[in-house]
Amino acid sequence: MEAMTTSELIERINKLIDVVDKAINKREFYPPRLTKYETARIIGARALQLAMGAQPLVDIQEVGSVDPVLIAMEELRRGLLDFIIVREMPDGKTMRIRLKELLELERTL
Repeated sequence: MEAMTTSELIERINKLIDVVDKAINKREFYPPRLTKYETARIIGARALQLAMGAQPLVDIQEVGSVDPVLIAMEELRRGLLDFIIVREMPDGKTMRIRLKELLELERTL
């Protein structure tokens, strides 16, 4: 792990605080990233699609494998999937978030 200076650490903390404040004020999605459960669900769903004959969104030769799980992981890493994440809130409401928006937000952190 790379050592960070105090000013870099404070800057990253301030960015995170801004994201959380915006999410609370606008009632936007939180956490501002994919959870490990969402990641597993997306990879599993896409791998099933690929196993059933869907066309890959990446060049299989670049991935170096025909394994649907590895292809799905690469598609997710590149942000090529057009999925919608549905999150249930504690108050019973559901929130729909485009995967691309969530990945974009995650990259800004």
